[in-house]
Amino acid sequence: MPTIGLTGNFGMGKTTVLKLFRKLGAHIFSSDDYVHEILTGPRIIRKLSNALGEQVVSASRGGTRINRKVMADMIFSDPLKRKQAEKIIHPEVMKLIIKDASKILKKDRTAVVVFEVPLLFEAGYGKHFDFTVTAHCTRGNIAKRAGKKGFSKEEAFRRLRAQMPITQKKKLADFLINNNGEIEDTEKQVRRIFNAIAGVKAGKRGSSSS
Repeated sequence: MPTIGLTGNFGMGKTTVLKLFRKLGAHIFSSDDYVHEILTGPRIIRKLSNALGEQVVSASRGGTRINRKVMADMIFSDPLKRKQAEKIIHPEVMKLIIKDASKILKKDRTAVVVFEVPLLFEAGYGKHFDFTVTAHCTRGNIAKRAGKKGFSKEEAFRRLRAQMPITQKKKLADFLINNNGEIEDTEKQVRRIFNAIAGVKAGKRGSSSS
């Protein structure tokens, strides 16, 4: 069962690539979904409140919760706070990744499983996957895509600065996806990678670029 770690930086189309893998039959998971689940746990809420301050916690009818916007504004402007939050959240994300991969492995040893992990290399997760894929595009396209999601150009680039440079992520990846063109071009690249990976046994490394 080959496992794939899909990464890239803010606004580079990782979610689009993830969905294209699903169209080809891969099992897909997003670390954003994991984080959403993790942030509802009382233990994690307490840890984040202690590390970042009570301002990241909001009260609701169901009790206390993490205000994701407040936390995002804080960690993308303060490297120390970001590291504190990542130290709490990253291990929990990895536990869920291992759990879901194990579940699928028990059912189908030939399945291809793709996990979207924006901070895959920053967190040192690359070693946990059989293959890594980096999606990339130009800053101009990032600004356009971020704008459609309601982010200003300044906010988009501020988030980019908080991540590992995409040039470094490209060097670390086994496969690259140039996400600057039309969706059809991206789909061709995803299909080529999927076919290459699906034809090898888990644990055997490969390399490609585009």
